[in-house]
Amino acid sequence: MTTQKQLNKELLQELKEVKSELLRYKQDFEKEKNIKNGLYFFILTNDLVALLQEFRKTNDYYDTDYQVKALDFLIDTLP
Repeated sequence: MTTQKQLNKELLQELKEVKSELLRYKQDFEKEKNIKNGLYFFILTNDLVALLQEFRKTNDYYDTDYQVKALDFLIDTLP
């Protein structure tokens, strides 16, 4: 039979694990955010805004998995 003390220890351990996982997610989010902001900065500083606007008109951001498209493109262009 599990005592309340044992149950509390298990719950505390689970809480620690969940907090650790949340911290990893936050760190991953910050990395991705910084990468995207770097790309936005590149677009702005290289006068590519108009080109991005044209791309946006002909591409669907909501229904397209651009990670897969990017990987396909890289594979197709490998020497």
